[in-house]
Amino acid sequence: MNIFEKYLNSISYKFPKGYPDLNDPKDLTLLESLINDVLDEKISLTESNEAFDARIKAALGVKVIPKCKTPLYVGTSFSLQGEDKNTWSQLYPVKPLKTGTQTPTAGSGNGEIATYWAFQHNVKSINSEDGRGKENPDLIIGGIGVEVKSYDSKTITLGKFRNDTENVNLLNKVFGTLSLFAEEVVQANTGNFNPKSLITGFTLISGIYNNPGLKKLDVAKPFFNKIDILYKELGLSIDSASPEQATAALLRRLLWTKLSKKPNLNQEIGYILNVDEEGNGQFTQITKEVIYNLPDENILSGVAVRASEISMNFNTLFK
Repeated sequence: MNIFEKYLNSISYKFPKGYPDLNDPKDLTLLESLINDVLDEKISLTESNEAFDARIKAALGVKVIPKCKTPLYVGTSFSLQGEDKNTWSQLYPVKPLKTGTQTPTAGSGNGEIATYWAFQHNVKSINSEDGRGKENPDLIIGGIGVEVKSYDSKTITLGKFRNDTENVNLLNKVFGTLSLFAEEVVQANTGNFNPKSLITGFTLISGIYNNPGLKKLDVAKPFFNKIDILYKELGLSIDSASPEQATAALLRRLLWTKLSKKPNLNQEIGYILNVDEEGNGQFTQITKEVIYNLPDENILSGVAVRASEISMNFNTLFK
């Protein structure tokens, strides 16, 4: 076994498949980053994003993209100064183009191109890719997912969750109960609801569950079994959890299901990067532990679902 094979074996655990898949751009990016950590000379296993580079050249009016002279590291907040700040400010409002067009992508925010430039074209370059598409984050920097957010925007849209069948089934149990037993007409459903609707649903569930007369009816047993499953999946006891706690637990589960992909790419760690026009960038680390330790009140006021799409108010969740 040669030295390179030994090295690959020593880092194989870092890859989802137990080995670097050379046909997977995320694996290539991570492999490149790991190799560059031990080499004096930087190598590139993936081509830089030509579309982003062309966008940068056009915005700056240059043929050669200038280097960002401030060394940057994924996860470490930064504040650019001097020429770096000037270049960043010029690129900050520039958005990626729709494939094959000259039309800026409507879903992109300020700072994505600037962030790509600052890391990809850094004096200590970290391979950066356009990660947009499906449930991926805006950028993949050194194999790590980074969702870019500008300071002037509060809400981050994480995408639809209709394929998340487990969580949809849990929501159906709550809204099914609400639809059957609520006195007023229920407008909420699994695709459009606010936390208040969920709280109302869990309040009804608690009241029915604690009705001794209903528990004696054989016809009610399937209902009680499903409620037991619901609370078990949420890691709660129906005897002690309040409707607010149950609602926060379900919303937290929905939120992490999406964040685990965007920005985390199904890896342990991902980041949300908050940027402004002045060249400031603040990283917020996203892990399962971070999300599950957020206070219930932050979850209840910071997560919303409309048109089967979940969004979060960044400032409320991480205040």
